[in-house]
Amino acid sequence: MRLKETLVVLDFDGLLINSYELLKKTFKHFGLDVGDEDRFQNRQKFLKYVGGGKELIGNLVNLSLPKKKLIREQLTETYCEEGKIFPEFTGLINDMIDSPEIHVGIVSRNFTHHPGNTIRQVLKNSKVNEAALDFIIPISVGVKKINVLEGMKSSSYKHCIFAADEISDYRAAYETGYEHILMASYGFDTRQRLIKKGDIPEKIIHDTPKKLVKKLNKILLKAY
Repeated sequence: MRLKETLVVLDFDGLLINSYELLKKTFKHFGLDVGDEDRFQNRQKFLKYVGGGKELIGNLVNLSLPKKKLIREQLTETYCEEGKIFPEFTGLINDMIDSPEIHVGIVSRNFTHHPGNTIRQVLKNSKVNEAALDFIIPISVGVKKINVLEGMKSSSYKHCIFAADEISDYRAAYETGYEHILMASYGFDTRQRLIKKGDIPEKIIHDTPKKLVKKLNKILLKAY
């Protein structure tokens, strides 16, 4: 059996899917406000989910009130019923799945219930052949992504590629020694934040799904 020589690890929230819109809709269901997208992207990770500045006080008050349905349950329902990945990724992911050279899958700290099932449902909604993905690995709270990436980076791979959208993702992949790292500035961190706070090279930052997919395609073509 021939070994696959290229590893492609994809983040999920922010990279493949517009998580902000799903979070915004879920919070609105409970009378909460995540704020506008630019302010959302520029917050510290914890504040992304409880709001910042003018949203914070009202959200904390509302979060203390009894709820008919837990926020996490509603978020899971919203993802499964309405979630779809950016269409630019659909063809590329299916092509990578079909390639005998590429070992491809998703590693994600998704906060829905049973995140592996949630991710698979979103991929199904998006016409991705999720059953043929090599892996989907949900990362539990308290587990460091760098430990997962280290465990996946076998010496049998000639090329290791990682794509994500947050500063912490970049640091984990960089410290692990991934050959190619692609960062999205349309996800949870803005371009400015990625550069100034994360010290991430501008040349690996992509402002749209289309641009990131184009670069990933280029890297894969050079690999063969």
